[in-house]
Amino acid sequence: MVNNIKNDVLTAEQAANFLQIGLKTIYILLSEERMPGKIFGKKVGREWRIKREEIDKFLSEEKVSSSQMSINQIEEVKKNK
Repeated sequence: MVNNIKNDVLTAEQAANFLQIGLKTIYILLSEERMPGKIFGKKVGREWRIKREEIDKFLSEEKVSSSQMSINQIEEVKKNK
């Protein structure tokens, strides 16, 4: 189990690479509150740490309220800024 600890916790950059999205999008999705459409993470010092299981939960969410934006919508808003 100790060998897997490093793979169980990701940095924001690793999470972005895993999800194949931009780092800015990860920061938008990160939240210290558990809400649908968000990824729960914790700040350690100045950097975020995200448990792999939280990303799995995020990916498996079935219901997203109509007021929440998809990852593609967030990326589109970023491009237009």
